[in-house]
Amino acid sequence: MSFATVFSRAIVGVDAPQVKIEVHISNGLPSFQIVGLPDTSVRESRDRVRSAIINSQLQFPQVRLTVNLSPADIPKEGARYDLAIAIGILIASKQIKASNIDCFEFLGELGLNGELRSIRAAIPSVIAINKENRTAILPNANAQQIGLLKQSSALSASTLLEVFNHFCQKHQLTDIEYCQQYNDPIDNTSLNCLSDVIGQEQGRRVLEIAAAGQHNLLFLGPPGTGKSMLASRLISILPEMTEQEAIETASINSIAGKIFDHNGWKARPYRNPHHTVSGIALIGGVSSIAI
Repeated sequence: MSFATVFSRAIVGVDAPQVKIEVHISNGLPSFQIVGLPDTSVRESRDRVRSAIINSQLQFPQVRLTVNLSPADIPKEGARYDLAIAIGILIASKQIKASNIDCFEFLGELGLNGELRSIRAAIPSVIAINKENRTAILPNANAQQIGLLKQSSALSASTLLEVFNHFCQKHQLTDIEYCQQYNDPIDNTSLNCLSDVIGQEQGRRVLEIAAAGQHNLLFLGPPGTGKSMLASRLISILPEMTEQEAIETASINSIAGKIFDHNGWKARPYRNPHHTVSGIALIGGVSSIAI
C-alpha cells in the first residue's frame, strides 16, 4: 500500500480555495475511484489521466486506486485537477521520489497524449498559491496570463513527461517571468475617442466632469439620441487602470475563460448590455464601465 498528497486549486467565484488531492494505492482488483464531490468532468479525468500516463511512457499501476479531493464540501468542476491527480499517482506508485512536493501546486488539463492544456482562472489560482509560499506548475498556454504578475512563482510545462522529468532531476521546467511590455502605455487610437463626437456639448461636458470627479452617470432619453455613443467614449478620457485594478479585471476575464490580449490590458473595460437586459443579468452577468 502507498499514499501520496499533492495540492491544487478549485474555482469558487473569484476565489481559489486549496484542494488537497490524496491518492491511496491498495491491494485488490484494478479500479480507479475519485471521491470528494467531483462533477462529471472531474470523474472523467480517470480516463484522461490513465491514457496520459501510458502515452507518456510511464507506468499506470494496475491496482486499486482511490483519489480523494479534499475538502469534500467544495464542488469540484472542470479538468484542472488532471495534472495533480496524475502526479499523485506517480508519487504513490514510487515513480516520482520528491521530498519537496509540498512546495508545489499543480494545475492543468491533460490530453490523452500527455499534453497539458490551458485552464480557466489561472491568475487568481497563482495569486492564491503564492500567498501560501508555494510554486505553481501549470500549462504553457497560461504562461502569458501569469506574466502579468510582478512577484509570482510559477513554472510552465507543455506535457506531463516534462513535469515528471523535472522532479526526476532530468530536465528543469521554465520559470514564468514578468513581462515588462505589458505595462507599456495603452494605445488610445484603438478606442472610440470623445474627439470624434460633433455637437452634444452638454453630453461632452457631463462626461468630462464625471471622468474628472469619478462620478456615476445615468443616461436617459429615447433611442437614437447618442447615449451609447457617448458612454462608449468615456473610457477614452479616463486614466488607465492601476496595476491592482488591471490584475483584478484580468482575473475575472481569466475565470470567464476569455482569450487574453496583453495589448491595452490596462484600458478600462466597456460593456454594452441591451436595453431589455434583466436585472439579474445586469448585476450578475454583465458589468458596467469601471471608473
